[in-house]
Amino acid sequence: MSLSIAPELDASLEWLGAPQRLAALRGQPVVLLFWNRSSANCHNALQAVAAVQQRHRGQIRVLGIHVPKFDAERDPALARDLLAAHGLSLLSAHDRDWVVWQHYEVGVWPTVVLVDPAGAIHQRFVGDRAIEELGPAVEALLDAHYGQLLSSSEPPRTADSPGLQIGGLVASPSRLYVADSGRHRLLECSHDGRVLRRIGSGHRDFADGLADAAGFNDPRGLVLLQDRLYVADAGNHALRRVDVRSGEVDTLVGQGRPGDPVAGHLALPGDSPLDRPWALAAQDSTLYFGNAAGQQCWAFELGRCVLRHLAGSGLVGHRDGPALQAEFAQPAAMLVQGDSLWVLDAGASALRQIALVDGSVRTVIGKGLFEFGHKDGGARQALWQNPTGLALTADGQGLWIADTGNGVLRRYAFRQHSVSTPAIGPGLRRPGALAAWQQWLWVADVGSRALWRLDTGSGELQHLSLDD
Repeated sequence: MSLSIAPELDASLEWLGAPQRLAALRGQPVVLLFWNRSSANCHNALQAVAAVQQRHRGQIRVLGIHVPKFDAERDPALARDLLAAHGLSLLSAHDRDWVVWQHYEVGVWPTVVLVDPAGAIHQRFVGDRAIEELGPAVEALLDAHYGQLLSSSEPPRTADSPGLQIGGLVASPSRLYVADSGRHRLLECSHDGRVLRRIGSGHRDFADGLADAAGFNDPRGLVLLQDRLYVADAGNHALRRVDVRSGEVDTLVGQGRPGDPVAGHLALPGDSPLDRPWALAAQDSTLYFGNAAGQQCWAFELGRCVLRHLAGSGLVGHRDGPALQAEFAQPAAMLVQGDSLWVLDAGASALRQIALVDGSVRTVIGKGLFEFGHKDGGARQALWQNPTGLALTADGQGLWIADTGNGVLRRYAFRQHSVSTPAIGPGLRRPGALAAWQQWLWVADVGSRALWRLDTGSGELQHLSLDD
C-alpha cells in the first residue's frame, strides 16, 4: 500500500551524471538507494541493487543518493571513484548537506525507498539484509501495474575505468603482494613494484583453480603464512587461499553471498557464510578476520577447519567489554602482536585491542561513531578520521595508521600511548592499505590510485609504478 507522495529531489543535489527529477519519471517504478562510500554494508547494498537494476533494465529507474558521514566525503569525487572502482553504472547524486536524507526521513545507511509509478512511496528497506528483498518487491510492483508502465533507456553515463584500486598489501623478505581490488585480482611484485605474476582472471568471479582462471571479487586483506597467501575476498564474502608456488587458488570459507557465520567445524567451505571480510591477520595456524559488514571479529583454525567467534555482538556501535557484548563499526584492518589483536574500527575512527585469551575488547584511541578529526596527543585527545590501514613499525614499538579521511600517515607509540603525525613528503592523498618489512612501509593511496614506498629511516617517499 502506498504511504505518501515521494518528495521531489532537491535542487541542491550534485549529480554525478545527468540530473533527474522524480516528476519526469512517473509511469515507472523508481528505486532510491541512500548510500555512503565508506560503509561496507552499503557495498553489499550497491551489489544487490545493481543486480535488480540489471534484471529489470528498461522497466525501472535506479538512482543513488550518496550521503557523506565523514568530512572528507563531502567531496563528490570520492563517491564517483567508489562507483568506478566497483564497475557500477549507478546514476547517483551527492547529498552534501543531508537535505534529501532529511526529506525522506532516512536514519540508516543503507536505505532503499521504492517509489511506485504514480510517484508514491511504496516500500522502505532499511539495512543491507533487508535490501536483499528488493528484487521480489520490484517484481510484484511490476506485475501489479502490468500493461500500464512506461519504458525508457538509462540516461547516458561516462564509462569510468576503475584503474588501480589497492585494497590490501602484504610483504615478505623478497616479495610484495597487492590486492588489486578494482580489477579483482592479485599481483605478485618485487619490492620496487615490478609485477612478476598476476593471480586471477581480472573479471569479477568466484572460481577456484589455476592463477589465470581463478576469480575474485573485490579482494582486500592479505596475509602470508609460509608458502600460502590468504585473501579476504570481500565481494565474494569468502576467505581464499593461494599456493604461491603454483598460483593455484582454493576457498576456505564462504558461499559467495553475505550471511551470519556459523561457528564450529566446517566440512566444506560453503558450510558457513561470511559478511564482507576486509581485515585479515594471522598467528601460527590461526587466521583472524573482521567481517566489515557483520561488525564482528572471527578466527579460523586452519589445521582443524574450525570457525570461532572471537568478539562483537553484531550490532553497529562503539562499545568495549566482554567479547559478546562489545560492538564494532566496520573492522577494516588488523594485526596480531603477542596475545593481542589490534583492530582498526574504521566506522568509529578507533583503534581497538582484543585480548586473544578471552575476546574482551578495549578502545585505545577513539571516542565514538561520530567523533573524528585530526588531533595528536594522548588517548584522551587524539583523533583520526576513517582510518583503514595498519602496520607495525620497524622497531616494534608502535603502529603505523593510514588516516584515510585526513589524508595522512599517523604513528601510535605503545609506551607513550600517544599519536603523532610524522612529516612525510608530498604525494599521499588518501592512504589506505599498508604493509611493512624492516625499514620499508608500502602505502596504497586510494586518492591517487597509486602505490608508494616510504623509507621510514630517511623519510624518503618513492612512487612505485606498477608495470602492468
